[in-house]
Amino acid sequence: MNVPFFLKIDHLGIAVPSLEAAVPTWTALFGQPPEHFEEVPDQKVRTAFFSVGESHFELLEATDPASPIAAFIEKRRGGIHHVCVQVSDIDAALAEYKRLGVRLIDQVARPGAHGCRVAFVHPAATGGVLLELSEPAS
Repeated sequence: MNVPFFLKIDHLGIAVPSLEAAVPTWTALFGQPPEHFEEVPDQKVRTAFFSVGESHFELLEATDPASPIAAFIEKRRGGIHHVCVQVSDIDAALAEYKRLGVRLIDQVARPGAHGCRVAFVHPAATGGVLLELSEPAS
């Protein structure tokens, strides 16, 4: 399958019980503070982004007990939650995956951090990895 809409690995999402507790540790590890904090109400999370070259580490804290991050923390106590790839056209990517019968969590893109449009591919389709597609804000 040719996927011409993939641009780069955008970020690695890491679920943490508390940004307040995690940010100092990650700041020490990277030698710099997060470049960006944001709350994403649609996904019921607060985030902190650390730059690593062209990519980022995104720390995710649940803002609601019904958040998927809260469920992930309860089950796994945190850790790598997802891999995000930046795409040039999220609608085309979703249409191609639907055509191929790829199992999706999101049938249409929704709001994400930094004003991006995002959609998730189900881990059952990727051998257990939650894949986020992200189209940058225009």
